[in-house]
Amino acid sequence: MRARLAAFREIRARFGPKWSANARVFVGPSNQTNFVTDEKELDPATEFRQLYDQQYLSVYRSIRGVVLDAAAAEDLTQETFVRAYRARHRYTPTAPPGAWLRRIGINLAISYLRRQKLARVLPARLYMAPDRRDYDRAEARDVVTKAMTALSPKLRAAIVLHYYDGLTREEIASVLGVPAGTVASRIAKAVAIMRKSIGSDQDLGPERSTSEGALRGR
Repeated sequence: MRARLAAFREIRARFGPKWSANARVFVGPSNQTNFVTDEKELDPATEFRQLYDQQYLSVYRSIRGVVLDAAAAEDLTQETFVRAYRARHRYTPTAPPGAWLRRIGINLAISYLRRQKLARVLPARLYMAPDRRDYDRAEARDVVTKAMTALSPKLRAAIVLHYYDGLTREEIASVLGVPAGTVASRIAKAVAIMRKSIGSDQDLGPERSTSEGALRGR
């Protein structure tokens, strides 16, 4: 705990008021317009502030897709950047900084879920749209969210990175630190489980059904 608080204090001292005054949590990124898909690769050791601005939303979305809980995702995203900041000088460019951050975040998300009883903590209607005019899409998201609760954390991570974030198998392999073949196997297994959970009338195949669109958040 002392080491963790020391890391928060170091971050606050380095970046000033952009960070939470109580030295316990990060505040949001300073400029959300900095979030881009084809981002410049920044050096975590010397450009951590910019890296935080650039990658915060992407890391948060990946984590939220795995844990299916907005508040938990915020906490885990903050923890991801704390750990990354503490390890910034040990970063080696074997993978892009975004993949490095996602790997930290996904591992934290998986560890979090292992500590929880999934049946109690996963909200059934996380993605339910408040606008009833969008009823069909909202229902599809609800169905997909429920189906995802049947997946193990590792399978869910593969599905989220593929369908939410649109990463290739090779990119997911870089994020998770596993072979691309393992990623393909996890995606296939996850889709099979979700198909069984959703029913034969809801297809998650390459034709991009309503349910897949819901998984992508469209």
